[in-house]
Amino acid sequence: MTTTTPPSRSALPDGPPPPEMCEAVLSREEIQALVADLSAHTQILGTQCKAAPQQQTPPHNLPLESAIDQLFSRAVMAVQVRYRFDGHEWTDTLLNSPAGVRLVRCQHTPVAAST
Repeated sequence: MTTTTPPSRSALPDGPPPPEMCEAVLSREEIQALVADLSAHTQILGTQCKAAPQQQTPPHNLPLESAIDQLFSRAVMAVQVRYRFDGHEWTDTLLNSPAGVRLVRCQHTPVAAST
């Protein structure tokens, strides 16, 4: 997995420091393993799909497995999963790309730590 960290983790003038992020391109099998891990070891807070760049994301959550099926069939271009793990909130975004499915993972800074 390729890690991308901002050059400076210091606070922006108008808010908390940017979240730490990493990204990778995953195979279908790796995505299925990720879904199994998320389902077994995290508290999933929400799952949403993005069908097209200029289309609004529906306000309702989908079951994770249904969202991933839509991603694999290319019915949607991206799936975003928000979850809680190890005392932190995370967002995993899975995007269809020519190279495969790209994962961008973001660990969010706790609100209490940023004040």
